[in-house]
Amino acid sequence: MRTPLVTSVVLAAAVTLAGCGGDPEPTSATVETTAPATSTAPAEATVRRAVSAVSGALTVRRRPSADAAVLTRLPATTPLGSPRVLLVESVTEGWVRVALPIRPNGSRGWVAADDVRLEPVSGKVLVDLTARRLRYLVDGEEVVATPIAVGTRQNPTPTGRFYVTDRVKPEDPGGAYGVFALGLSAHSDTLTEFGGGDGQVGIHGTNESASIGRAASHGCVRVPNKVAAVLTGVPLGTPVVVT
Repeated sequence: MRTPLVTSVVLAAAVTLAGCGGDPEPTSATVETTAPATSTAPAEATVRRAVSAVSGALTVRRRPSADAAVLTRLPATTPLGSPRVLLVESVTEGWVRVALPIRPNGSRGWVAADDVRLEPVSGKVLVDLTARRLRYLVDGEEVVATPIAVGTRQNPTPTGRFYVTDRVKPEDPGGAYGVFALGLSAHSDTLTEFGGGDGQVGIHGTNESASIGRAASHGCVRVPNKVAAVLTGVPLGTPVVVT
């Protein structure tokens, strides 16, 4: 594995990804869904991540213009404490189009090029919900291939092109999130709240090994703990394609 580019976040409290332990009562709602983006992703060899270079909120606009309406403002760190990293969709003079970690899934916006630092991304995660398998590739070489647990019919794992926003080491490796978790830019299409979080979807280990290969979660992707330990090397900003 390559040396991780960022430090994992250690949580003193329960991780609040949407997916996975069975105890919290989820809050259901009808949420607008968005089809996966298809046309503006850069070629695989030039995939980049935009690392926030500002100390405060990162302003995201609807168009590549300083006069354009503000779509959202993203703090320099995520709610889980990770450095703010966004996946680049395209670059124009003075502006960068980025995928956003907000609802609805598939949201895109523009940030000023001076506010971010562009870095290459060499890996990608592929999740096949039908086959219930996950693959992690770096420079085209397969690093991980594993069976997974996915969301149920009631709370399915959302499909689309997402990316890693958080790298989390749970305080309790024997808990519902296992030894390691990757928070994604995706959010549940059916849950607006889960366990105190906002329905963010993740990829993580599990203390329910029998669930692997089944539709068993509230939307997260569960992997065996031995695989979760390998995923500690996945950098922030890594694309995650769920089909």
